[in-house]
Amino acid sequence: MKILIALVAVLLLAIVNGCGVVRTQKAGPSASPSSLLPCPEAAGLPMPSPCVTMPSWEQKHADNERYRQRATLSPEAAAQAKPVAEALRGKFADLRERALHGEAHVAKAIRAVAPPGTNVIIRAGGARSAVVFAIELSGGCLTGFYDERESKVEVGGYINDGGCLTAPGH
Repeated sequence: MKILIALVAVLLLAIVNGCGVVRTQKAGPSASPSSLLPCPEAAGLPMPSPCVTMPSWEQKHADNERYRQRATLSPEAAAQAKPVAEALRGKFADLRERALHGEAHVAKAIRAVAPPGTNVIIRAGGARSAVVFAIELSGGCLTGFYDERESKVEVGGYINDGGCLTAPGH
């Protein structure tokens, strides 16, 4: 019992003397994003401190679409891709003359012109009988689409996201 009384006395003494008390100091202004104010846009107004410049909606939209922009293609890669692009345009013209549409016909034409060992991506393009494709060449891409009304074959660099085509749904 004496031990219990001694233990209680030590605990009371610790509490009274402030042992284990957490003290806080008032913090100064924070530079966290939540405490920053937008900068006034009117000319000649004093700038509050701290403030941030807010980009326009157009700039935000452009930044959001930057993932699909293509890198510049080197002249050597463009020279390598040009004959493949011309051959594919010829195959597409032949398909159109014969009124052949759909993924099976387009895939056959693309694989006929793609250099051996290259990565070929072919997928349905949504509307009508559209087919979207990419042939990954050394240093760049041959991309485009084909449907019953029109076709497009382009030579370009990789997109900023990597690869030749954006992910489905983007």
